[in-house]
Amino acid sequence: MNRTNAHDPRAIANRILELRDAGEKPLTVMQLIKLVYVADGWATTLIGRPLSKTEPQAWQYGPVYPDLYRAFKRFGPNPVTAPATIPGTDVAFKESFAPEEERVLAAILDTYGKLSAFQLSDLTHQPGTPWSKAYQNGAYSPIALHDIKAHFDELKASRQRAAA
Repeated sequence: MNRTNAHDPRAIANRILELRDAGEKPLTVMQLIKLVYVADGWATTLIGRPLSKTEPQAWQYGPVYPDLYRAFKRFGPNPVTAPATIPGTDVAFKESFAPEEERVLAAILDTYGKLSAFQLSDLTHQPGTPWSKAYQNGAYSPIALHDIKAHFDELKASRQRAAA
C-alpha cells in the first residue's frame, strides 16, 4: 500500500467543508486536520488505500499534514470560513473523489464530525496510536502508513466484535 494516486490533503479538507451541513457548527482548523487524518486512516482499512498523497507528521497536538496546516493557519482558533486555495491564487484545491471515497468522507463526518477539536485530539493521543508511536519530544516525525493501517484495522475489528 502506498500514497500514489491519492489526494492532496487540502482537497480532502475542502471536500469535508463542502459536505458539512450548512446548519452545523463550523469546523476549526484543528478539527479539520483531525478529520482529514481520521478519513485517511479509515480509508486504508475500508477501501484498501489512503486518501492523502502526503503522510501526516506527529506534532504536539496530534497528526498534522503540514501543507494543510499552512493553508488554514490564518484562521487560528476561529471557524474555517473559506477553502484552502492554491498559493498565490483564489482558486480552491478541488479534486474528484471516487464513490467509495465519498462514502468514507460521509461516514467520517457522521461519526466524528460533531466532536470538538480536543475530543478528536484525545482520540489520536491514546497510547498505542500511530501518533504516540511517532511523536518524539516536539520533533515533527512522519507517521508510518503501516502503523496507520494497523491501527484502523484494529479499530474496525474492535467495532465488529462489539457489534457481534
